[in-house]
Amino acid sequence: MADNPNILEEYRQVTEPRPEENRLWPLFGAGFENLGVNGGPIDAPMPTPGPDELLVRHDAVGICFSDIKVIRTGEKHPRIYRKMREQPVVLGHEVSLTIVEAGASLKDQYKPGDRFIVQADIYIGGKSYAYGYEIQGGFSRYSVVDQRVLNSDGGNYLIPIKPEDGYAEVALCEPWACVEASYTVEYRTHWLEGGTVWLIGNGAGIQLGKAVDWRPQTVVLDVTDAESAAQVRRWANAAGVEVKNGDDGTMRYDDIVVLQGDADLCERVFGRLANGGIFNLVESAPLPRAVSVDIGRMHYDHLLVVGTDEPDLSVAYTPVRTQLKPGGVTWVLGAAGPMGQMHFLRALSMPDKPRKIIASNLHTTRMKAVQQQFDRQARDAGVEVIYMSRDEYPDDKSFFDRKRIETSQRGYDDVVIMAPTIEAIEQASGLTADEGVINVFAGLARVRKQKST
Repeated sequence: MADNPNILEEYRQVTEPRPEENRLWPLFGAGFENLGVNGGPIDAPMPTPGPDELLVRHDAVGICFSDIKVIRTGEKHPRIYRKMREQPVVLGHEVSLTIVEAGASLKDQYKPGDRFIVQADIYIGGKSYAYGYEIQGGFSRYSVVDQRVLNSDGGNYLIPIKPEDGYAEVALCEPWACVEASYTVEYRTHWLEGGTVWLIGNGAGIQLGKAVDWRPQTVVLDVTDAESAAQVRRWANAAGVEVKNGDDGTMRYDDIVVLQGDADLCERVFGRLANGGIFNLVESAPLPRAVSVDIGRMHYDHLLVVGTDEPDLSVAYTPVRTQLKPGGVTWVLGAAGPMGQMHFLRALSMPDKPRKIIASNLHTTRMKAVQQQFDRQARDAGVEVIYMSRDEYPDDKSFFDRKRIETSQRGYDDVVIMAPTIEAIEQASGLTADEGVINVFAGLARVRKQKST
């Protein structure tokens, strides 16, 4: 700075000399040993933008736990579709960037020095090509932004920011947007218009209810009760809805409705849900055992599980509360991590906040730092906060029992899960109050089957 007092302004205006080489951290497969070469970044030729492309400089990048999951899982990660040894992934989706050079066709729209953040969850033809996953991300000094970012399903995924905004400050917009989005999801309250529905199970005594006014394109009928099947056919004939007898083993369904089935049936059909699908379990009594499904799809494919013990199958399609229950009891599971602290802070800052928050984590040392940071704000907000760490208890059972006691045995109105483990979700399901909501914020790796209740 002493040698060049204008260095910051030159950086902002992109008037500093452009290096001949680009530096990046490619990931060649699962494991930290496959990050970079010989434990370090590599230098590569400086890219040149084509006519419809932009050369950008990454100014700041956050390291997300999702990046760690890609490093750990490699090609098994649900957002990676390529052979990483031949086409390494360059991570980093929490970025702020600056335009360095615009291609010939974009020079009127973009100027050197223009600043943006990226809406990283990019979709092309309905398939995710997220920034920092399939598209080169912020673990590189420079990169080329092409039409996948500028003109995909959601339009332009670059979001302009003010010139005076801090680089690291705006890089945090992406994780904060993820936190906020998890409380503003709008789920369908009916069968998808023009979609496909699979009705399967016994079906005796089940009624369509409000579903008589819904208009999917196709209903696949696998109902063994003759009268119930006849009811569906009469409605479909009057409504102009196609009915197919029996599943062909290939279809994906927007709605799957299990009518008085069992756990085995649920496990067999759950994987047939399309992205954005709803699984509706209509049962007069609880299933006798837990159901094993791919819980990772809940996070990445935006699935919803609903159900009812009433004979009217449409009752299950009531609006789902996504905001924290005002005056309720909330459990933030994994509260000491960066995302857990964001959820915790949001809960304390809401106008209609919970009356009590249980913040749990594995280690006391990390939780003490969180307590020091949030205690005063919690007192000022009038929210009772209980800080709990697993290492303070002799075993899992005593830790579990304490969490139940803190709800006066009624369960939690909201559970927000940052721990990407099946065990955390199983435990949460056993501690949720009637009409409670579990926010599975942490994404789990998708497998053929994972256990969940």
